[in-house]
Amino acid sequence: MATLSVTVSRPLKPADNRGGMFRNPGPSDTPRLFHRLLAEGFTLMRERSIPYGLLALACALSAAGVYKKVELLNVFASGDPVAVLRTAPINVILVAALIAIFFVLPSALRRIQPTFKMTAWRAIITLTTLFCVGVATEVGYAAAVIPGIIVGVLLSQALINALLRTTERASAREAAATVWGSFRGSFRLTHDHFLTTLGILIVSLAMLGIPFTIGLIALLVFDALDARSLIVAAPALFMTFIYCECVRYVLIVRWYSRLDAAHTAREVQPAAAAATGAAAANVRRIA
Repeated sequence: MATLSVTVSRPLKPADNRGGMFRNPGPSDTPRLFHRLLAEGFTLMRERSIPYGLLALACALSAAGVYKKVELLNVFASGDPVAVLRTAPINVILVAALIAIFFVLPSALRRIQPTFKMTAWRAIITLTTLFCVGVATEVGYAAAVIPGIIVGVLLSQALINALLRTTERASAREAAATVWGSFRGSFRLTHDHFLTTLGILIVSLAMLGIPFTIGLIALLVFDALDARSLIVAAPALFMTFIYCECVRYVLIVRWYSRLDAAHTAREVQPAAAAATGAAAANVRRIA
């Protein structure tokens, strides 16, 4: 008599990766912070190449108009190095960089919200949020340096939070509620990740400040060697700033996305635990 044997296979449970033992715990919605960061900066830059090109042309025209009248290295060495930032060609670069932020920021935000558009109303929200964060940080610095740093870190995500929370059109009351809510949201996102957020901010500022400083020094040196070089160096310095700003905002948006995912997970876990406890209580009552 033949014996029929049946093998029952049970699906394997996924390995517990809470300790981070395994390399690939599963798909993740949040991108790696520094993965292809420099290449992504070039991608952001190409998305708005025409506005950046026009702003660079404005920098070149400004330099062409004053390169015979201003010796930047002499201004820098006059005893007030900051005075060089008040000269006409550098002023135009800084103003153009400020305008360019309204193109860089929406391009970066579309990485996490593809339909995002920078409207005039959102531009007002941006300026209002930056002003409020700046005032709060300066008050902290006036009290002491450390409180200013703490406030700056805790409110570092307020701008992105405000822009993602607001609609394309809103009333003044809704805008005020959005700005205030963005402060609270930034605090909730960062207070459990203070040191890592501080590290990301330091890295992002270094990404912008170090290349811009090196470029500014090179501009001064080339201007001293040949004043006509300012016509080329000014737009080159502006485009360097734009690329570094693109890279910086890609990093900031990625970090915001990671903080938001971590905050959502923290909120879901207690709710899931409460639901499981309620289900277990119902089972016991039925039994």
